[in-house]
Amino acid sequence: MTTLSSTDLDIDGKLSGAAAVVAQFKARGVTHIYGVPGGDCSLDIIDAAEAVGIAFVLTRSENSAAMMAAAAYQVTGKLGVVLTTRGPGLANGVNGVACAMLDRCGIVIISDGYENDQAFVSHQRFDQQRVLEPIVKGSLRVESPTALPALGPLFDLAMASPAGPVYLEVTGQGMRNSVPALSFPIQPAHSAPLPAAQATGIAAARKLMAAARRPVIIAGLQTRGAQAAEGLRALAAQWQCPVFTTYMGKGSIPDADALMMGHFMAGGAEAETMKSADLILMYGTDPIELLPKPWRYEGAVIDLGTYPFPRNHYVPAVALIGDLAATAKQLAQDLPRSPWKPEAIKALKAHMRERAIALEDGVITPTLLAQTACGLLPSNARITVDAGAHMLPVVAFFEAKNPYDALISRGLATMAYALPSAIGAALADPARPVVAFTGDGGLMMCASELATAAQAGCRLTVVVFNDSAIAMIGVKQNQRGFERKGMDYSQSDFAQVAKGFGCAGVRVHEPAELAAALEKALAGAGTTVVDVIVDPSTYHSQIKSLRG
Repeated sequence: MTTLSSTDLDIDGKLSGAAAVVAQFKARGVTHIYGVPGGDCSLDIIDAAEAVGIAFVLTRSENSAAMMAAAAYQVTGKLGVVLTTRGPGLANGVNGVACAMLDRCGIVIISDGYENDQAFVSHQRFDQQRVLEPIVKGSLRVESPTALPALGPLFDLAMASPAGPVYLEVTGQGMRNSVPALSFPIQPAHSAPLPAAQATGIAAARKLMAAARRPVIIAGLQTRGAQAAEGLRALAAQWQCPVFTTYMGKGSIPDADALMMGHFMAGGAEAETMKSADLILMYGTDPIELLPKPWRYEGAVIDLGTYPFPRNHYVPAVALIGDLAATAKQLAQDLPRSPWKPEAIKALKAHMRERAIALEDGVITPTLLAQTACGLLPSNARITVDAGAHMLPVVAFFEAKNPYDALISRGLATMAYALPSAIGAALADPARPVVAFTGDGGLMMCASELATAAQAGCRLTVVVFNDSAIAMIGVKQNQRGFERKGMDYSQSDFAQVAKGFGCAGVRVHEPAELAAALEKALAGAGTTVVDVIVDPSTYHSQIKSLRG
């Protein structure tokens, strides 16, 4: 049980509601709270948090705060915390909460509500619980200290598989009044171990795997736990077949591994392999990662997961729900090596890499920028990647070694993700340098968070693919035969913007300037923006090559 200091208790040995909330956070290893406060209960929570060493990070928007908290959850495995004021504050955080829900991140969003005796108030008032209901796992309103014992179960719910956000609505009556300090436990619940997959399912899966001639593994976001990743690596080594990962599964098997082919997008690059596969083992994938396309492959599917889904793209021949590492160990036992030849696997990997390359002499293409930047990264660098066309070359050329080396949103796939997530990762795990790869469109949606990064002292490099356009949508507009309209931005100088927010900034126009600018930025101790003018003309061929 968490030890309470004298700063948590009044002279009668009681615990205020705000101190009780913070004590639950402390018990769960929370180190930072992110948000934009209001003048009511936010102040009580900030004061209680600072008293026990939990830092409040003042962000520039609530949307970004939620993404920072989600990134902190991903890199630490601890509950992420967002603090907003009621009304506009909570409403502005909804996109970030939806991102946490669909990307399976355990966070709590806190906002204040009106007191019960303020039923006459209409100002800034709407049903906050109802607004959040579709994108949270649960909610709690603390109208008085009698509701405080429900805090622990609410926060445990956020962390339970599949992880996701929960909502806590607080009032002055609930936060400022007190209860006896030992009247309820302040400790996280012990998670029950995942059950083992059913023996009949294991036997059916082993039979299919032993008979397969061209098996393929697709690993997804559930594989990011250390034991799950180790289980995948051992299974792949035993079976000796190609492995693809989703973007969020990146690093579950090292990109340098000979069996790691590339990324599964249900697209053109891997289409021939998938269509010829007679067995597809889905290892910890989640339907939220898959593009909204019909399943086009005829091979039987074995689905390994830790939780069931309300909807899916396919009907598996065998579904095994349980502990991934334990299931993988059972499947690997005495499993014969697949008929795949090493030279065929090597050729497939080369083919996947070749499909991602799109270069052009004399200009900085997105491929050149991604190749150059990823080739210069420190060995322990973590990256975050925004939504947009630039995502394709970055994830293709960044060599992840472990899960969470790359943070990317694929559930919501929201723009304005890379910078806030990089800040959250940098503060939660300051030992590792962080590099955010973003398009100009995504950065414009959250550029003010550069001030947050500077104020917090983040060791962070922001690489901007600046083409003055919404490149991905522009490609789709072209593919559909529409005239180009509504896709282009006026030119922006993000190096100057960065300096205005207290960061370092450099602008790159020519290929010859690129490497030196990136090297200098990566060597810096603070936040640096490298604003790179890229030629977007190769995006069309690259997207067609990879996605079809």
